[in-house]
Amino acid sequence: MTNTTARAGASAPAAGPRPTPGGELAGAEARRHYLLAVARHTGAPLLTTSLALQIYAMSPWHTTARSTARRDLRDLARRAYLVPHDTETGRAYQLGSDPNPAHPARGRVRPSLLEAMRREGGEWTVGRLKRVWRQATGTHVLRMSCRRFLAGLHRDGHLDRHGDGTPRRFYTCHRAGGDV
Repeated sequence: MTNTTARAGASAPAAGPRPTPGGELAGAEARRHYLLAVARHTGAPLLTTSLALQIYAMSPWHTTARSTARRDLRDLARRAYLVPHDTETGRAYQLGSDPNPAHPARGRVRPSLLEAMRREGGEWTVGRLKRVWRQATGTHVLRMSCRRFLAGLHRDGHLDRHGDGTPRRFYTCHRAGGDV
């Protein structure tokens, strides 16, 4: 009985934003996942803000504001699930050809961040790197990713680590650092 009920209520697409370890999508991710699933299911040639609002009107997010719908469309485009197009009437989005794309900044982040660190100099903490990384990619970056990135650059000989055994750890660039 529970199997039938669970199967009847499940309508998630095969590819799209990833669920949390518990299997549920949280907040904005669930809303964006729903929008992407409906757009794929209907095969809409162009997705606009007003169409996104119509989709949300028939969903649990029926009170979604226009600015939130725009933000959702921009986020899906930034992640390469949608492709933005400027039309005579405004911006519209088309479904991307790859249902599960790689992040658009993959592969080019490390050289640009290391270059920024060398150019700006000074002490590099997780918080400072997080701000620069977010500006470079336009997406949220986890503090753990920043920690791993800094530790990797230190391991590869690009950075000096300071503050071991203290509450405040930071990194500085080598004056004669190697290539990326």
